[in-house]
Amino acid sequence: MPPVNFSEESKPPVARIPEDTLQQVLHATDIVDLVGRYVKLRRVGTNWRGLCPFHNEKTPSFYVNPQRSSYHCFGCGAGGTAIRFLMEHDGLQFMDAVKRLADAAGIPIHEEIWDANAERAAKIRNAILRVHSELTEWFHHLLLNDPSAKEARSYLKSRGINRETATNWKMGYAPATGDAFKQWAAEKKYTENLLVHAGILARGDADSRQPNQTYPRFRHRLMFPIRNDFSEVIAFSGRLLDNNAKAAKYLNSPETVIFNKSRILFGLDKSKRAIIKAGRAIVCEGQIDLITAFEHGIENVVAPLGTAFTEFHARVLKRHAEEVVLCFDSDSAGFKAAQRAYVILAPVGLIVKAVSLPNGEDPDSLIRTQGVEALRSTLNAAKDFIDHAIDHAFASRDLTDTREKTRFSAEMAPLIRQLDNAIARDAAIQNLAIRLGIPEADYRRQVARAAKSAANNDTTGNGGSGQAAANPLPTQERNAALLCRYALSDTKILNWLRSTGKASILNDIPGTELLALIWNNDADLADTARLSLFLTTLQREEESALSQLLSQPMPGGQLAEAQHALELIEIERLKILYQRAHSQLKQPNLDPTRISSLNQDIVTLRKEYLDRLAQLPKIPPSTAQ
Repeated sequence: MPPVNFSEESKPPVARIPEDTLQQVLHATDIVDLVGRYVKLRRVGTNWRGLCPFHNEKTPSFYVNPQRSSYHCFGCGAGGTAIRFLMEHDGLQFMDAVKRLADAAGIPIHEEIWDANAERAAKIRNAILRVHSELTEWFHHLLLNDPSAKEARSYLKSRGINRETATNWKMGYAPATGDAFKQWAAEKKYTENLLVHAGILARGDADSRQPNQTYPRFRHRLMFPIRNDFSEVIAFSGRLLDNNAKAAKYLNSPETVIFNKSRILFGLDKSKRAIIKAGRAIVCEGQIDLITAFEHGIENVVAPLGTAFTEFHARVLKRHAEEVVLCFDSDSAGFKAAQRAYVILAPVGLIVKAVSLPNGEDPDSLIRTQGVEALRSTLNAAKDFIDHAIDHAFASRDLTDTREKTRFSAEMAPLIRQLDNAIARDAAIQNLAIRLGIPEADYRRQVARAAKSAANNDTTGNGGSGQAAANPLPTQERNAALLCRYALSDTKILNWLRSTGKASILNDIPGTELLALIWNNDADLADTARLSLFLTTLQREEESALSQLLSQPMPGGQLAEAQHALELIEIERLKILYQRAHSQLKQPNLDPTRISSLNQDIVTLRKEYLDRLAQLPKIPPSTAQ
């Protein structure tokens, strides 16, 4: 092919495609199938609905209309055709998006006007894609046939990978010297400049022995092609074969115009349909682990490219699944990698679990030594990450030591606050408090302090305005929030509430922080002036949350309805205590006396709960709720 000039200054590309061609492309494109590659869609009448890929949301507001071949998000306003979707989602220029859809549909593109700069940009991208495609075939041919790849074939054999699997994944071999590669590039007429921009050749820097000289980036390595969602090879990952060499075990291509490693998960092009079907993504550490699991029928697997998880990775997985299982090595490094991934994955609303692999095993070795059912059983036993972290700590640290226990509980508080779901966060606090033998109310305050510290240290998105970007307090319990509004609307109700002497019940109920602030204060907060003064004494997030509550219409000052709300709160407390006793009963190594005590508590709490529920008066809710 003719050489591509990389020295010209690029200008925005301009191109025109005949309208009838565009109509053909759009008509031939199944927009549900296209969007479904990125978004988990469910049919809703004649439309399909899912979580919007263009902004974070918990409730689906993104709709695809197959009749109109269009999409629209009622949350952020994004919308358009299949072409617009590719442009926005993959960051493509208009022409590149049209060409991708046209290629998939087998429709030839004939431009009416083709700007020189647009032609140059397209040629660069297409040339780099062609290099990767043809180099994949050459590497693969060497692996299967060339004597120089004997060590690579031996390595695959030692890992239980046969010729069929190597072919399915187009594994390859990069020669140890550059001579064979240079000959291949010369035969293909690929220029040195193109190969450097493709990330295949590296150029020596000014301090090297041969400055500005080029050399193959991958040498004597087992090669794994990295593909995008359309199965185009856009980069490589090379596994070192000489363990004595002073080089990285895995080497990835540098970033290019077609490859951004922070936006790619290895294997997703093959596994995304299985992930969507299962609603669950299994994350492995390396390519071999993923390939072995996939080839043995566990297909809902992905792997990062040797880099930390990014927010983009998290959003991609969230669009395909509700749950992520981290299947990393069982050593300390594996746990730390899982912990780093959890911090990225949990805030987007994913359920994050982790497995405990046998010592010295990874998914690949476990399948080879004990069979695929051993890995399936391990995956089925995956625990919520917080439980996994507690188990790891008990196995690796002396948590009978008070200082170590204090240190560990402090480390866990910021992790627990990452949980997007208030119920999951509350369960994690209860679980850790039980297992460490610390007061739950104290630990709940410690987690709240971690949230406050994070909010105070967060410099993103607030623009120095002094306003919190979001309310970090847990979602307030419905009846507790209602009782706040009653107490703030009528001094008599506020005085009655404080006279009950029951403020301590709030220690057992999540989502009652605002009510506790009001209940435990001495001032007449139903008075506007006193209330304003009270607000100045609160933390920023507390003031924000209480101000939001005050922005709602105040209910009429009805003492009977306030008493009804308090009764519901007390009944909720009995339910929580009952569930907590059940959870404690499941803890291992309980002595008979403790088991007997818990069983008695369960019977007593259940009876009181049912009695209070049966005696609950039927008070109609306020119209202002």
